[in-house]
Amino acid sequence: MPYFISGVPADYKELIARTPEEFRKLNDVEIFTRHRVIDIDPERQRLRVVDLEGNREFTTEYTVLLVSTGAKAFVPPVDGVTLNGCFTLRKLSDSIAIKTYLRERKPRRAVIVGAGPIGMEMCESFRTIGLEVSVVEMAPQVMPMIDEDMAGEVQSRLELEGVNCMLGQGLEGIEGDSSGAARRVVTTGGNVECDIVLLGIGVRPSVDTAAAAGVQLGTRGAIKVDRMLRTNVPNIYAAGDCATTTHKLTGEETWIPLGSTSRKQGRLAADNMFGATLEFPGVQGTSVVKCFDLTVGRTGLNESGARDAGFEPVSITMEAETLHEYMPVRGNMALKLVADKATGRLLGAQVVGEMTALADKRLDILAVAIGAGLNANDVKYLDLAYAPPYSTAIDVPIIAGNLMTGKLYGKECSCGPHGLE
Repeated sequence: MPYFISGVPADYKELIARTPEEFRKLNDVEIFTRHRVIDIDPERQRLRVVDLEGNREFTTEYTVLLVSTGAKAFVPPVDGVTLNGCFTLRKLSDSIAIKTYLRERKPRRAVIVGAGPIGMEMCESFRTIGLEVSVVEMAPQVMPMIDEDMAGEVQSRLELEGVNCMLGQGLEGIEGDSSGAARRVVTTGGNVECDIVLLGIGVRPSVDTAAAAGVQLGTRGAIKVDRMLRTNVPNIYAAGDCATTTHKLTGEETWIPLGSTSRKQGRLAADNMFGATLEFPGVQGTSVVKCFDLTVGRTGLNESGARDAGFEPVSITMEAETLHEYMPVRGNMALKLVADKATGRLLGAQVVGEMTALADKRLDILAVAIGAGLNANDVKYLDLAYAPPYSTAIDVPIIAGNLMTGKLYGKECSCGPHGLE
């Protein structure tokens, strides 16, 4: 949706993965849009539904039920969030409303509250169409989900692109003009003038209807499910951004809402609802975001997360070119690897790299290694594809494995532009 706002694609319909008509034709599944379930009766296995367009209410029975109500954007309880020009970005209708406002009001100054993935993408989107952009973040760094040393590189690129980073500042309110339009964002560190505000502070699971039916909630208020995605109520499953899952590295219940996870959980829940007994293996929080011409990604635990989980983390940070010097198109990237000191097991990785560096490819390699429980020594000997147009002879993940192994054994080495030194 951030890319649609800045013009790619031009038509919002290209963002729709599957229409109700396609579901009906391809899968013989009937989709009832503009209908809202307002009550679940587990004892009678019955739903009470409101037809929002026909203005009628009816009941329907179920044999097995999936709750996949997703998450909703968090709107902080401060003055001014309902002013004209204040938006969240969670639904397709949100992006259409933002694009309409941009076209009709022609704002010049945008303030983004929140420096997470959506905030980073919208910095680029707003700058692409020529707006002045300030980003307000309560944490002392952008991208709070990665470590501070890696986030510093992202902040430098934002500032190079003309984004004003207001870090360590909390939102206190939004002030408007006589017409009811947002004109000033008030923070704990000062005020910033604006014509449009995006609240990108995060999301919360949408669980009210399920909770009212007696469905148990778990961590961070999401619906608690077992590995088969069953709730505590018989014949009711839950999947997607409204449901908990298990963290592969800690074994603890967690809630990490990601579209890729939702699709995988949805498929597994469907199989189990029709008689299978599959178990969802959990997640490790692998994600990636484009911030101007940087790729920023993470998987597994960062240093503080590893420490909180009871590990003794050891980390290495390296910079490398991903192709040989003689190749005409190559890029630089930084990589941080975190491992457990006692076992050498990989716990997490973070990347920040130019688009030409294909940092996402290296992140995916390490995501698989971490999910498989490999240690640093294992990564030293990964059998990765090599040819000069694609990588150096010893690719970045293998170099990182060498550096981490050396550090674990007290033999410090470094990586320069030509590899290990």
